[in-house]
Amino acid sequence: MTASASSAASSASSDCTEQMRDHAQRQLGAALDRIPFRRAHVLVLVLVACGALFDAIEQYNVGLAGPLIAAQWGLSNAEVGLLTTLTFAGMAVGSLVAGVTGDRYGRRITYMYNLVLYTAGALLAAFAPDIGWLLVARFIVGVGLGGELNTGLTIVAELMPPRFRGAAVATVNIAAGGLGIFASSALAALVLGPLESVLGGPTVAWRWLLGLLALPALLVFVYRWFLPESPRYLLVEGRVDEANSVLSRLAANRLRPGKDLVVTPYVDAVEGRRLARRRVRLSEIFRGRLARNTVVIWVVSAMAFGAQVTITVFMPTVLVARGFDVSTSLGYTTVINIGGLVGAVLASVFGFRFPRRIVLGYGSILAVVVAVAFGVSSNLAMILVLGGLLQLMFILLNTTTWVWAPELYPTRVRAFGTGASVTVALVSASVVPLLAGVIVDAAGAVGMFVMVGVMYVIMAVAVRFGPETQGISLEDIGGSADR
Repeated sequence: MTASASSAASSASSDCTEQMRDHAQRQLGAALDRIPFRRAHVLVLVLVACGALFDAIEQYNVGLAGPLIAAQWGLSNAEVGLLTTLTFAGMAVGSLVAGVTGDRYGRRITYMYNLVLYTAGALLAAFAPDIGWLLVARFIVGVGLGGELNTGLTIVAELMPPRFRGAAVATVNIAAGGLGIFASSALAALVLGPLESVLGGPTVAWRWLLGLLALPALLVFVYRWFLPESPRYLLVEGRVDEANSVLSRLAANRLRPGKDLVVTPYVDAVEGRRLARRRVRLSEIFRGRLARNTVVIWVVSAMAFGAQVTITVFMPTVLVARGFDVSTSLGYTTVINIGGLVGAVLASVFGFRFPRRIVLGYGSILAVVVAVAFGVSSNLAMILVLGGLLQLMFILLNTTTWVWAPELYPTRVRAFGTGASVTVALVSASVVPLLAGVIVDAAGAVGMFVMVGVMYVIMAVAVRFGPETQGISLEDIGGSADR
């Protein structure tokens, strides 16, 4: 055979492989679209949402326990702040690592090990004898939390019908961005308040706060044995029978297989033949059509999450600067945070009804107006109203960003691409508040809100360069199916 004939044969074989792959993946996408959204899908959402709720509580509890820890060990404010910094650093690392393992070893097993990691970290933190031990424990907690956020978003996005995917991912954030903030405050108020003496006094109660989440997390660990593997991942790996089993279970409105389960061959690909797949590399999400998607979601993630964390951290400080005492400012901050819960609910509704680019683009512009107005307000009523609106916009935009992120990548790199965007967001959440502190010292709170407004302008511009994905099958989004 001549070199040209060999090349032609190779090209023909490659074309045939591409066609078989596309055919199999479109069969799977069509099956997910046909299967009704029922109790089995709701149970998947509940399992992931429980993890998201515990995640949020675990993120905030060390800050709430900070004053007691500092008093007991004689820590400086910098050392207390380092506990939060290392938690976010661990989350960034965990998100990136989970992206790699999720694409290589599966979404489900990655979800499990992240749960084990942050449960172990919580227990280590509860028994920490000194600040060094506690810092290491909080880093471990962060690794587990970051991986859980990334993998949970991917699992929900890949198991839900296209019409409900946006609302489903947004619903998870109701537990994290809405209920989680309130639950963390309520739990801290209970453990460090009325129950403090019962739990051993101030030197012991904070340990209960940091370690308490190991119990419900272990319960969720049991529940998650019911969580199926992503059929999209199974198909890419050539595990066609398992993919058809998962689809059949969803169609039968159940999550656990049984002897009476009739498996329907939704996908007729060859069992054991892995779909053509390249090794997962960071460089892949910067090639071809994925390059623009990556740049867009990185910019959007950095702006949305950086702005949210900055204002959340500085809100009590801003209110104190307006003349309110610390206790009163914390009370008003709680009232303002109601807007975040409303924003999480709206994000779920908007994820079902409105295009991603519309919500993010116009929402960013509205956030600019609200941020600047809040920055110059001095009337209490306006502070509460505008502060609530600002929190609403924060959670709405941040949630929609996490809805959008998994939809911008094909199956082979979806977990990795989503994890990379989460990592960028976490880095932004660590850096932007430091910049905001410098600006507040130099120009006051108004300067910080102007900075946040500029961030949302940048976000609005970036959104225009991304593809619209609402209601579209993951196999068809952006023309970047698994090719």
